[in-house]
Amino acid sequence: MWLSLLCLLQISVSGAKDVPREVEVLHEDNWKRFVYSNGLVLDYVPEGGEKGFPTAEECAEGKPNAVSWWAPVENGAFFTGLYLDGICRRWQLTNAAEDKAKAQRLVSGLMQCASVGNTPGFVARFVLADGRSHYGLGSDDQTGPWFYGLWCYVRSGMADAAEKERVTAKMVEVATALKAQRWMLPCSPVGELPPGQFRGGFGGADYRAASRLLFVTRALFELTGDARWRAEYDKVREEKPPGSDKTRLQIVGEAMAGDFALLPMLSKQQLWIFINSQAMIRDLYDMETDPVVRGIYLQTLQSNARTVLPQLAENTMATDWTSVPFNADWRALNEIWTAQKSSDEATQLAQKQFKLWNNKGRTLEIKSLREPVCAAWIIFLTPKEGGVEGNAAEIFQRLVRRTDWRSVSSSFGVFAEAAWYRMHSRE
Repeated sequence: MWLSLLCLLQISVSGAKDVPREVEVLHEDNWKRFVYSNGLVLDYVPEGGEKGFPTAEECAEGKPNAVSWWAPVENGAFFTGLYLDGICRRWQLTNAAEDKAKAQRLVSGLMQCASVGNTPGFVARFVLADGRSHYGLGSDDQTGPWFYGLWCYVRSGMADAAEKERVTAKMVEVATALKAQRWMLPCSPVGELPPGQFRGGFGGADYRAASRLLFVTRALFELTGDARWRAEYDKVREEKPPGSDKTRLQIVGEAMAGDFALLPMLSKQQLWIFINSQAMIRDLYDMETDPVVRGIYLQTLQSNARTVLPQLAENTMATDWTSVPFNADWRALNEIWTAQKSSDEATQLAQKQFKLWNNKGRTLEIKSLREPVCAAWIIFLTPKEGGVEGNAAEIFQRLVRRTDWRSVSSSFGVFAEAAWYRMHSRE
């Protein structure tokens, strides 16, 4: 069975045939349902088609909340940045003009996220089809993948000199603004949100923040050759963040387990927010020349792979996610809506609305599909040396094959597709 599975899923001929049929079906469904007109990836398709998307007025008012949590446009920069890595790898397999055009469409959406509003360093979660309307609060989980996706594109071989210069300049612009703000992430003064608000940042003492700050500074040095970014990387790597007695390199060395210790709920159905850090640490490992530092990055990657391997157990994929209807009526959350005049008020409202939404169908999709896929993706981001992957590839491919992705309401098929390309190109 395993040999036949390999033959089916890892065809080694040139061109588009390098991508197996089930991944092609998944790819087509992802672009048909979950890539918005401007190239940003949706969380899910709302009821009512186009009428189900937030309006410009709802964005300005912060409905259902100014974080856009639970709306179908919650994670545009996050999901698009990660998916762009996958599409770049797909193009390297197919060399198809169509795939290059799709990558460029995703890049366009990401560039738009950092071009709306008048707040330096702001990266919007999503931008509506009018090219302007957006919610006021971003986050580190949006801005980190924004940097990573554009980095993947610039280095993929697709971008010409002019594109490389344009995209790199935008990355430098955003990073320079964040550095001037002590790596805190600014909000956009939309609606009643006043200027000067922040939400999240890269300067904190947690693993995710440390991995992102190390990556962004080192990646910008690689892209620009500007020694100031290399000096910034060296500085922040050995620096102790406020409130910590450990350097950022030591924090990264504790891996995901360090964040689990700080906030235990992250270990339960929250692997998706660690994909970006694993990808960044992998690229830091590949770039690093200091054997000691490189060794720490490798240990981190392997530790994370060991941590998530149990999530791939067969029983985590046995739940029938279609047994409970998916609730796509996000406007029902406006029943308890109140105006929000700060980042904290917006987050508090969103947390209250989560209980009202009670989307059990989405919860089943998370447990049955998103988290196992993310566990596999984290493992595939780990170098093969060390033998920590177990039978992850076999389990993951079985999951991809047996899932009717067209019956899945959430855009988790985007994760599965990108994870497959990473598995296929593992070193």
